[in-house]
Amino acid sequence: MLSIPPDVAAAIAAHAVATYPDECVGLLLGQLDGEQKVVQVSFPVENRWSGQVTLAEHDDPSSRRDRFYLDPRDYLKADRAARAAGLEIVGCYHSHPDYPALPSERDRVGAQAIGGSSFAFVIQSVQQGIATELASWLLVDAGARFIQEQLHLGEV
Repeated sequence: MLSIPPDVAAAIAAHAVATYPDECVGLLLGQLDGEQKVVQVSFPVENRWSGQVTLAEHDDPSSRRDRFYLDPRDYLKADRAARAAGLEIVGCYHSHPDYPALPSERDRVGAQAIGGSSFAFVIQSVQQGIATELASWLLVDAGARFIQEQLHLGEV
């Protein structure tokens, strides 16, 4: 289960709305206790996607509307900030502009090198510039698929 307090959920939503119609990306800092993850801080980072990979002939490889790139240097900055605060990175988040908070195949492939089986992948849906659904996912079966994780929004 992933617990996110209201102020952090609001910060994720605000980040997603501010970057709309592009995807946003950030990391979630908190504490891990077995399967229970408690987020205390969101750590927004810049979506550094710049067409690193063309996935299909008809794709616009520079589009940030349906993809993001989390630079390893930004991950390291977040890790240092987490350690300095006595926390750890328990997950990441990104937005889906005009798409549900469901992981895509592109999300699954991109998530292969991040975290372990308890690492939370949170998706904030943004419909026509308004933050809507928030969901958390776990990558399981050696990266073969996502399963939805229970998400608690409220005071922890």
